[in-house]
Amino acid sequence: MKTDNHTKLAAVAAVLVGLFAVVAVNKYITSKTAAAPAPKASILVATMAIKEGGEIGEEMLGSAEIPFESLSNMHIALPSKDSPDYQKAFADVLEKVVKRKAKRLVAANTPLFWIDIETVQKAPFADLIPDGCRAVTVPVDSVSSVCGFIRPGSRIDVVLTATEEKLGLVTGQAAKETGSRVVSSVILQNVPVIAADREYDFESSPSGYGTMTLSLPTKAAIMMVQARTMGQITYLLRNVRDTKTEQDRTSVTVAPGASFGDTVRSFQN
Repeated sequence: MKTDNHTKLAAVAAVLVGLFAVVAVNKYITSKTAAAPAPKASILVATMAIKEGGEIGEEMLGSAEIPFESLSNMHIALPSKDSPDYQKAFADVLEKVVKRKAKRLVAANTPLFWIDIETVQKAPFADLIPDGCRAVTVPVDSVSSVCGFIRPGSRIDVVLTATEEKLGLVTGQAAKETGSRVVSSVILQNVPVIAADREYDFESSPSGYGTMTLSLPTKAAIMMVQARTMGQITYLLRNVRDTKTEQDRTSVTVAPGASFGDTVRSFQN
């Protein structure tokens, strides 16, 4: 009898061990094969209904998460709410969207797409040219555009590097003697830049452009065209709050001395 009892206990123990093994294996397999959480994306949504043609208010907007694979280029996408960049990105989007009008009815708690928002119409480019002025376009490269920091709304000075004779600094016998000396002179000051290539929105940040357009009085615009045939043009970027101009021609002209050292010393005195 004792033998039978021992046999039964051994059998039960074996079954229990087997069950535990099966459970453990199932848990292991489940942990390895469980799908990772689907990535999410944040998008801008209307927190309340927005009427067609109605102005969009800040209180009407919020954000929601959707599966990342559902994100399209029509959504107004935001970083994840867990991202440190979320608040700034959300504020930037609000700045672009608030006070613009809806092109269609947008239901509450639904995505707000870029195509739902009326675009801001730019003023005609010609409206940027004051009465009595003309727009003139000049070629630029990375160097002459101050690495692209000159942009619509900037103010610049225009420097022409040419011979004294071409610049009209010497005439007659002096022109024959020293007229071939190359000098640099500011020929235009505090000139407004109104476009870089075809971008003329003052809030834009164009880069890699090859032309810029200046607004100048008619005679100055013609002088700008002529200057391009006379020598090398350089543009000096100035602070837009600095509107001072030099009336004395000599104060904005640099002529080399007998040696370059003489020129340097003239600035140190």
